[in-house]
Amino acid sequence: MKKLIGKGTFTKAYLLNSGKVELHSIDPVKECMALWGFGDSYLWPIIERTDDEIYTMDYFPKTPSLKNSLEPRQYQLYSALRKLKPLWGYSRPQDWEYSDHWRKQFESLPIEFEEEKQALLEAVDSLGNYGQDIQFEISPRNVRAINGKLCLLDCFFFVSQLQLVNSRKAA
Repeated sequence: MKKLIGKGTFTKAYLLNSGKVELHSIDPVKECMALWGFGDSYLWPIIERTDDEIYTMDYFPKTPSLKNSLEPRQYQLYSALRKLKPLWGYSRPQDWEYSDHWRKQFESLPIEFEEEKQALLEAVDSLGNYGQDIQFEISPRNVRAINGKLCLLDCFFFVSQLQLVNSRKAA
């Protein structure tokens, strides 16, 4: 038996009796994470593809307070990521401008986050195999604290995929 525990633009998440989460997703980011990965970093959950548009991962319950649950350095990283500027409001950027923008944003992280900066850049590189219109959004709803470390569950998406889903909803 499975219980619906979350629904987003691209994905429905079901809690399984096994304690795992089954994701029914049209998100190319999930596919990229499952098939190619974002590199070896504590920042990413391990996602496995079990079927076309179906993935599993460990269940990470919502973190009541990131500030109280993350190690101090990890909360500083979260805060630094929250301060990065998205590419919204830009007048119809070219696809490559998104990935270029995020590369620059991640490269601007303070030196004390060098390991995490490299992991984020590896994620952008891996996602580049699926498209260049990469967007990054970080908020308490798409991150978790796992043993005091920041885990980015669902922070990347493709603008073209968002536009496609929204156009289907409008039709």
